[in-house]
Amino acid sequence: MNFLTLNLHQLINKIADPRKDVLQRIYYDYNTLFHIAPGSSHNHQAWHPHGYVDHVAECLRINEVTYDSLERIRPVGFTKGSASVVLFFHDIEKPFKYADPSDSRVSVWHSELQYVIPGYWEHIKKRIILDLMAKYDFALSDDEWNALKYTHGEGDDYRKDMRVSTPLAAHVGNCDRWSARGWPKDGKGLG
Repeated sequence: MNFLTLNLHQLINKIADPRKDVLQRIYYDYNTLFHIAPGSSHNHQAWHPHGYVDHVAECLRINEVTYDSLERIRPVGFTKGSASVVLFFHDIEKPFKYADPSDSRVSVWHSELQYVIPGYWEHIKKRIILDLMAKYDFALSDDEWNALKYTHGEGDDYRKDMRVSTPLAAHVGNCDRWSARGWPKDGKGLG
């Protein structure tokens, strides 16, 4: 079977990383949330149901192709599996953000909306991942945390005198941006 037509569940099964079983359990346990969420409110894969899973699956497909191409030029310093894990989590807040706030799996995050701060959902993303790490007993490396923090760019952390984000963050960001900006209305039903 061609990986370009695999759905998210099948793509997770192909990840060459020991945490793939954890990703499968998370996907299974939160399947309904994942499948009802759009990929974004309006900028990319904004359809629902399934926009979120279509976006994540597309990012994994892009990783599959671009990682191998980059490795043919020179070593990139991280594994394809590590990039896949980060891509799985890079927008993990969205199923929680777009779900019905009365759902017990998401109500804790929505109850904090009274404390809205800039970057609230990015902050919640980290807390969701930390909760999942405790529940499913897995870890992320410092490089993977860096990639999660800077998937969408360095923003106010940018410094011209030093690199803030790592090569893994650059790669994950490129996969995400290509899906979100290169094919924002494509891939429907492929997740």
